[in-house]
Amino acid sequence: MNKKAVSPVVATMLLVAIAVASVSSYWVWFRGFQTQIQKEVEQQAGVSTSLRLNIVSITDDGTYYYVTLKNSSSSETLEFRSIQDFIIDGQNNWESIQPSLPRNVNAGSNITFVLKRSTNHRSGASHSFVFIGHSSRDQAVATISYTDS
Repeated sequence: MNKKAVSPVVATMLLVAIAVASVSSYWVWFRGFQTQIQKEVEQQAGVSTSLRLNIVSITDDGTYYYVTLKNSSSSETLEFRSIQDFIIDGQNNWESIQPSLPRNVNAGSNITFVLKRSTNHRSGASHSFVFIGHSSRDQAVATISYTDS
């Protein structure tokens, strides 16, 4: 009787290939699921698909955050009305925001805000930012995760 089996090297390669295929399949499913959930949240929150607010850049110098936002809407002007339109880690704890609010941003234009927190920066601390721009009939939201330098 011939008792040959798969060699340990081939078996290991098969296990690694199955693991990689599983992780890849999960990643593809997760991205699709995330996109679908984001669209549903935007619809339920009343966020218009014709309004777009993009984060061009975000940096910090240890005291201030420098955030450049772009109104990527085709024709709507976005307005940043108050401190409540700038959220960090679920709060609006800003000591100052420049330029002063309210501030309008025309379609296709950029604006850079200088934000100073009422608490100190910690190098390496991660934050979640949410920015909200308002139009006459709806709002646009942009989010980003950022780690202090």
